[in-house]
Amino acid sequence: MLLSHFLLSFVGLCRSGDLNGAKELLNKMIAEGPAPGNAVFNYVISSCSKAKEMGLARELVKLMEARGLKPDVYTYTVIISGYANGGEMDQAREVLLEAQRKHSKLTPVTYHTLIRGYCKLEEFDKALELFSEMKSCGVQPNVDEYNKLIQSLCLKALDWEKAEKLLEEMKERGLYLNGITRGLIKAVKELESEAADTGELTAVA
Repeated sequence: MLLSHFLLSFVGLCRSGDLNGAKELLNKMIAEGPAPGNAVFNYVISSCSKAKEMGLARELVKLMEARGLKPDVYTYTVIISGYANGGEMDQAREVLLEAQRKHSKLTPVTYHTLIRGYCKLEEFDKALELFSEMKSCGVQPNVDEYNKLIQSLCLKALDWEKAEKLLEEMKERGLYLNGITRGLIKAVKELESEAADTGELTAVA
């Protein structure tokens, strides 16, 4: 069977949710050829992560390594995404540490996936900590990372001060934040000011 036929079979199996069938087909390729490469493994691992079949995804990574293949940054990113989307942040962090050990530099998307996960759980200190770690590792955040963090800090934590610090950092780097998100910082700041004024009036009364 030609590699293209195998690839079509993988697409069909993964789209139908038959991930164990995809694993069996991988084993068949390993036994009979043509040998699957990173692209084939990554496709199946990505499908497992989207389906939250994280045990199977990790099993396939081990199979890759046993075959002498090196999981790339994309491999680790899709697994991190699977854990983060399921709220399993400790596991996602473990995979990030493994990726950092095996690759000298990761992509902004890898960190962004984790940062979004922390924001979703309203663990903003951890999100900011990872954001700082990302920069110290030489991976520069883009506008999307700043935008997500600032929105979360304003809408969920109501912490305009930290949001404003991020905005100033963006300005220093020559990045532009859209008007809607900039308006959020101002709105939360004004809301806090109004609440403080109301509290003072109540105390005086």
